[in-house]
Amino acid sequence: MDDGAERQVSITLADGLVFDMTGQEYAVNWATPQFYFHLVTAYNILRHNGVPLGKAEYVQHMFAYLRQP
Repeated sequence: MDDGAERQVSITLADGLVFDMTGQEYAVNWATPQFYFHLVTAYNILRHNGVPLGKAEYVQHMFAYLRQP
């Protein structure tokens, strides 16, 4: 895993644009934003089609900290 952070990565898009970066730059600046973009897009499509999703589906782990006043 540590070696992958410094490994060189090249991404070539269909229109010929090429992005050269390290593995760490790829993870932080390419893969993470792509993941969240697709996650949010899927969420929006599901909501648009009537699936009852909300914030509670994303933060269920927080209920472990819940205290009733």
